[in-house]
Amino acid sequence: MNEPRKPNTRSQWAGVAALILCATMWSLNGPLIKLLRAPEDSAPGVGGLAIACYRSTLGGLLFLPFAVSRRESLSAARPAWLAFSVGSFTLMTVCFVVATTQTAAASAIALQYLSPVVVFLLAPLLLRESARWSEGIALLGALAGLAVIFFGHPPAATGPLVIAVFSGVGYGSLTVALRGLRATDPRVVVAMNFLGSGLLTALAVPFVPGATLAVTPRQFGLLALMSVVQFAAPYAVFSWALQRVEAHRASLILLLEVILNPLLTYLVVGERVPIPTLIGGPMIVLSVVGWMCLSWRNKRLRSAG
Repeated sequence: MNEPRKPNTRSQWAGVAALILCATMWSLNGPLIKLLRAPEDSAPGVGGLAIACYRSTLGGLLFLPFAVSRRESLSAARPAWLAFSVGSFTLMTVCFVVATTQTAAASAIALQYLSPVVVFLLAPLLLRESARWSEGIALLGALAGLAVIFFGHPPAATGPLVIAVFSGVGYGSLTVALRGLRATDPRVVVAMNFLGSGLLTALAVPFVPGATLAVTPRQFGLLALMSVVQFAAPYAVFSWALQRVEAHRASLILLLEVILNPLLTYLVVGERVPIPTLIGGPMIVLSVVGWMCLSWRNKRLRSAG
């Protein structure tokens, strides 16, 4: 019996380069959100809710043509999983954008990577996928990093940091939801999440004091750039790269976002990383790396057994 052909070395390195490009494009959200939030001479800065709404809607419209031809794969999806996916994606994106408008981009992205804690807690309940306690112990470092960031900041910064944590809750929930929708074409799921999130966010705007979708032509141009370069294109690059690089290695490479996001934000707008985040952020990242490695090792042991 012929074994499936593995990607050659050149193809694998191309996949690694694509993942680095993907992490770089995703990392542009920090500086772009800061630029959009800055007021203009004739108009105030764009609010977090509006940024999230435009980014999701425009990104979803880009994916829609690719999803329409695969819409029959939705028949395999349970409605509850679809709703859970859209809700989780909306929570992740809205909370991340709002947190980035109110606190340092480095803090927002670091706290978003608390998502493995949520996966560890939800996967056994919703997916019936057991996790070993060794993986849970590895994640204790992430909670320690969370404590350093929270207790190191002044009390006035607590609100935005809590919002950033909810972004991590959304990210972890989305990971579980995507696992539950694995029989559905990824392009359909991405378009559904983007457009569903854009619709939910737009419906919420009238009920949020001070929120508006009004933007200037320059701001709309930045939002369109963000939707294409930072939001939609990386998903296409990521899908291409996953055909050439193993998922666990891809996940580790994408952790570059935690470094590149604050670096690019500093280079573009001069925002420095707060000292508590400079200490707690690496604790979270190293904990996540340990969890990934243990999860991969345990999966290999179960497969071998």
